[in-house]
Amino acid sequence: MAKIAIVHDYLCGMGGSERIFQYMCEEFPEADIYALAHNPDVTYPYFSDRGIRTTWMNRFVQSMDAFRWSFPISTYVMESLDLSGYDIVLSSSATVAKYVKVPDGTHVCYCYIPTRAIWHFDEYFGGGIKGRLFGLLLPWMKKRDYAAAQRVDRFIAISDATQDYIRQYYDRESEVIHSPIDLSKFSPSLKGKDHYLLVSRLEYWKRVDYAVEAFNKLGLPLRIIGTGKEEETLQAMAGHNITFLGSVDDAALAREYAEAKAVVFTPFLEYGLIPLEANASGTPVICYGKGGITETMVPLGSGESPTAVFFFEQTAEALIEAVRQFEAAEFDKAHLVRHASNWGVPEFKRKIRAVINSVEAA
Repeated sequence: MAKIAIVHDYLCGMGGSERIFQYMCEEFPEADIYALAHNPDVTYPYFSDRGIRTTWMNRFVQSMDAFRWSFPISTYVMESLDLSGYDIVLSSSATVAKYVKVPDGTHVCYCYIPTRAIWHFDEYFGGGIKGRLFGLLLPWMKKRDYAAAQRVDRFIAISDATQDYIRQYYDRESEVIHSPIDLSKFSPSLKGKDHYLLVSRLEYWKRVDYAVEAFNKLGLPLRIIGTGKEEETLQAMAGHNITFLGSVDDAALAREYAEAKAVVFTPFLEYGLIPLEANASGTPVICYGKGGITETMVPLGSGESPTAVFFFEQTAEALIEAVRQFEAAEFDKAHLVRHASNWGVPEFKRKIRAVINSVEAA
């Protein structure tokens, strides 16, 4: 039997990539698990019992903000991780996990996106002193990130959009295995739906700002789940019709999805699990219709039973028009649930297992 290691960037949050990493670890319980850092107080409880092997950076990186400041040096730390003796290393990477070196085996990288801060610099930072400082390192970081990608033996992309980015930025080919959602966590509600919901980390590049502006003008109730460095700014912008719920547990999140009139999705993303979780809860989505969202959502007016209303500019005006279109439309709750069922965890695990089996057999 092959000796396997699974490596993630860092475990200091409860985002989609951490959840996907959990599914990988569940599928390979015999694997050794590595990450740059692990803060058990702010990530999924599952990892507390898996014996996460961390680096010396663990004492410094206990939050996403700390990771951002440490990013350049973290790439060197991951390169120096001793993975000798492993036949297969599966990295789960949006940033630094792909930097690992695998001297005795095959490196398979499940890539969420080529490092956003490097290759989508302007959209990620949006100005500010942190962006200006990182910008001085950008040419050097692009060279390092490209070089790390050349050491990967086999890339898996989470979406067609990510596959295109891997080809564009890394000059590498990849196969696509879409990220899943845990369908067992979500179900429709019989309660009436009279408010909108937005679920997001409150960071500049998530573009929650224009949703707040739009709902200020609409005067419709909007509930926002999430925290982040933009939280105070967004709260200061928001009218009395907008409620900030902060972080919530899985049960509360599922309930909020199910009881919302629609989920608003504002960022440009290579994929996006939140719209699928909304559909699994019987709730349609109002979303920025570019990027990976086009692979998972069926827009109103497409000629098929819709799962979402698309808008194509990240502005309050475009979102307001989309909300008005939504208010005049009808969605089939049962169809939304059936649509989301195409993205279940068992199929994801089966496909990841097939890749690892093919590497082991080669």
